[in-house]
Amino acid sequence: MGRGGGVGRVLGVMLGRTVGVGLAVGVGVAVVVALGVIVGVTVAVAVAVAVAVDVGVGEPQGTNV
Repeated sequence: MGRGGGVGRVLGVMLGRTVGVGLAVGVGVAVVVALGVIVGVTVAVAVAVAVAVDVGVGEPQGTNV
């Protein structure tokens, strides 16, 4: 193999690494986004339940001065 073959192989390795890193970053971002959505939904549900319990079980509105 001459110089051309070496350059092609180097470019192929670089391209392969770039694609691999891109896929890894893409999967990482997807996981982070999914975790963020799960945490956000969990917090929203917890807040909604806390508010519902507070309103339903707490004192009648207007009594706490």
